Parts: sequence; structure tokens; C-alpha cells
Amino acid sequence: MKRRLKMVPKDRKHPSLHDFCKETIIRQNMVICPFWTLRSVYVSRFFLLSLILLLLFPATSFGEEVVYNEILVKINEEIITQFDLDEELKPILAQIGNRELSAAEKEQLNKLRKQTLERMVNDVLLAQEIKKYQISVSDEIVDDEIRRTQEQRGMSAEQFAAAVEKDGLTMDEFRKRLKGMIEKQELLGYMVHSKVLVTDSEIQKEYETRHDDYALEKMVELAIILLPSDVAAKEVKKRIEDGEYTFAEAVEKYSVGPGKDKGGSIGEVDWSDLADDWRASIEGVPAGGVGTPIIVQEKEALLSPVKIVDDRLVPLEEVRDSIFENLMQKKREKVFDEYFENLKQSSVIVYMTK
Repeated sequence: MKRRLKMVPKDRKHPSLHDFCKETIIRQNMVICPFWTLRSVYVSRFFLLSLILLLLFPATSFGEEVVYNEILVKINEEIITQFDLDEELKPILAQIGNRELSAAEKEQLNKLRKQTLERMVNDVLLAQEIKKYQISVSDEIVDDEIRRTQEQRGMSAEQFAAAVEKDGLTMDEFRKRLKGMIEKQELLGYMVHSKVLVTDSEIQKEYETRHDDYALEKMVELAIILLPSDVAAKEVKKRIEDGEYTFAEAVEKYSVGPGKDKGGSIGEVDWSDLADDWRASIEGVPAGGVGTPIIVQEKEALLSPVKIVDDRLVPLEEVRDSIFENLMQKKREKVFDEYFENLKQSSVIVYMTK
């Protein structure tokens, strides 16, 4: 009995294809990106649709085209021909037209041909797996994806259909391509995503390992004595350092500034947010010490770093989700590579040309 896979939930989140899509420059101001990169299966539904729209070029003619129906690759019982490859590259070749390419551009185009052929081989392998596991995407799911894209783009059904037609496709052709891409998502979602697990201990370890990434800048809690014009800051500073008064007692006795009922405390502040003269005043001063006199509001003042915190970290709970996603992505890639390598090893793939 053949195994039937469950459909992947609609709300499953997938990382962006953009991170895996390598660009190839054929000519200035012309960027070409592979239409389907295997590691791209974890894409958002919206991005998947957007990608199709972005990568479909108008089907303009480009003079007399010579097509050779030579077999390029055999994959199990299926083949890829020169015609298939040319059809895949047709939009790109149409934009190049009959323009004479430079040596560097020819090299880039040849590289793109090889990349496209390899991607087509991978697509055939995936299509065979989809058939093997009887994966099927309903029309309702395709409709839902199209409707979601229309809403997010602010387009009516008529506007969306016009955009697809402008890109040289009928809606039936577009739906067929989209259906195939979602089926690949379902296959790899089951074969890869379902086998990936990230534990709390792994998240904690990653958080500790990346300590520097989550470090916050130094923070100080400051207290201030704002002195009247008839009291010298140097004299008050000396009395505090000699132990005649504590800083809080000096605040109560002399200060005409804020926080008098709280020992002069004006709260916590990031080190980088301090004014230059304030920062210079308490640079190197230990917690509870007294800084050098400064001028505040045309009055002499003394600062004290009541508390200094220089080992703060972003709380784990604030970055837990991002760490989880990063670890999941790394594991997905590893499992995917293993799965696809095994798939290739168990298949008969014969390249007929070098």
C-alpha cells in the first residue's frame, strides 16, 4: 500500500527563499535568479506567489530560435532534453535577444545553463517523490494562496489575472505552476521539517554561546548634587571622600537640584546616552564614588555612579523565538542535505553531455 502524506497546515511558517537564491548577472542592470532552488522549500506562501510573479518575464520573441531535442540527462525513467532546457531559459534568452555577449557574459550564461539544468534534475526527482507518496494539493488550497496574495498586494481578482496574463501566462498555467510548487513544499515539509526538533536546552546553550551577540551596553544609575553659587564643588567632594558626609547626606545638606528626597538619584541611563562632560566626570569612578565637578545649568555639580552594570544581556525570552528559528533553519538544511543526497544516491542519474 502506498503511503499517503498529511497536508502541511496552512499556518506553518517557512524561512524566506531569498536567503538561498543566488543571483547571476548576465548584463548590466539585468539580474537573473533561479526559479526554483531546492533549499527554498521553506518559503512563506505569500513569498512563493510573489516569486512566481517576479520571475515571469514577458514572452517576447527573439528571432529565429534553433532548438535541439538532444537528451541531456536521464533521471530514473524520465529525461530532460535540450528543448526542455531552452524552454526554461527562454525568458532570459528573450531579453538578451541577438545582442553579442562579451566573454565574461558568455561564461555567466553557461554557468546559468548548468545551474538551471541541475535545478531541473532536482525538480524531476522531487516530482517523482511527489508521485511516489501520492501528494496532492486541492484546488481550494491553490485558491486560498492566490486570494491571500491578492489581499496582501491590494489587487482584485481581475487585476491579478491581468498581471499574470501580462507575464505571458494564463491563469490555468499559473495555477498549475503554483500547485506544483506547493506540492514540493508539502513533500519536503514532511520529509524534512517533521524530522527537526529544537529543545529548550539547545536554545539555552545557543544563548550562552552567543553571549556577545546579546550583550547590552554599560548602564549606570546616577545621583547628582546641584550646588548653590556660594558652595564650592571641590570642597563638598573632599568632605564626602574624607567621610564627613555620605553622598546622600551631602545631597540633603547642599543640593538645590532634583532627587533631593532620593539621595540625588536621577535614575538609570545608558552609558552612551550621557553627555561628554558627564561621562568624563565619572569615567573610572567606582560605584558609590564621586566624579569630578561639572557645570549644570550654570551651577557646579557633582555626580555619583550609584550602580554600574556592564554585563547586561538581552533577556532570553526576548530572543527565544529568533534563536529557535535560527536553530530550526540550520537543522532543516542539514536534514534536507542528507535527504536529498540519499535521494540522489538511490536514483539513476545519467548526464549524456559534459
